[in-house]
Amino acid sequence: MKVKSFPFSNLKLTYYDSESDKPPLLFCHANGYSAACYQYYFKSLKSDFRVLALDFAGHGKSEMSLDFRNWHFFRDQILTLLEHERIENITTVGHSLGGASTLLASVKEPNRFKRLIVWDPVILGFKLITLAKIFGNPLARGAAKRRATFSSLNLVRRSYKKFPAFANFDPTVYEDYLSSCFRKTGNDEEVELCCDPRVETRIFTHSHYNVFLNFHRIKNETHVIIPKKYEVCSPSLASLITKKNPKSSITIWDDVTHFFPFERPQATLQWLNEKLQA
Repeated sequence: MKVKSFPFSNLKLTYYDSESDKPPLLFCHANGYSAACYQYYFKSLKSDFRVLALDFAGHGKSEMSLDFRNWHFFRDQILTLLEHERIENITTVGHSLGGASTLLASVKEPNRFKRLIVWDPVILGFKLITLAKIFGNPLARGAAKRRATFSSLNLVRRSYKKFPAFANFDPTVYEDYLSSCFRKTGNDEEVELCCDPRVETRIFTHSHYNVFLNFHRIKNETHVIIPKKYEVCSPSLASLITKKNPKSSITIWDDVTHFFPFERPQATLQWLNEKLQA
């Protein structure tokens, strides 16, 4: 995958491109992660697709900004990349924030998108948005407390495995996460998160009613997979984004978490291939 960049709102954003004449397939990552976390999928799919993967602003190798008011900021990064590469009729794979952002992009420019595949997209309904405004978003509170610097990557490697969010990561995916979501500070072996906790926090606190209303307007073919024990996308909200296209589908997966693309990559890839070949 070639590392490339494009300008967006006075920022330099990074993306990866397998550069072939095959049908285009764009990956968009979760909040706090990076495009390179999904390399397992790139390696398996690039023989059949021109794989592209975007580092959102403030993630991976892309420059950071706190100057945004809602998730349309990430929607527009996707659309700017597609315009930069002059790509039409693309299939997208989006996880979490990446899933929500690709859905929003399809509402603004539906003709650019052939098919949307979304892994547990963050779609908070009116009730959760209202509760977050009154009591605060628990995801944002957690992100705000996140430690940003560590004495070494080996310390991160050992300590993060003790946290439930990382405990069940596939070993290869876990190493891809460590190598792409941390960078050296220049102070001996010290490393820091590529995604500043302030960026992650701001994303979690900027899910607004006007953004949610756009999910009612999705007409493209959309395939969504969510955990049975859902946290960010309920079955009713999954139905909301699939009901206007008869080719769309919903899969509800038992015994997985929001991080299933990282925890069960083989099974997730099998499901993904079924949707890509349909």
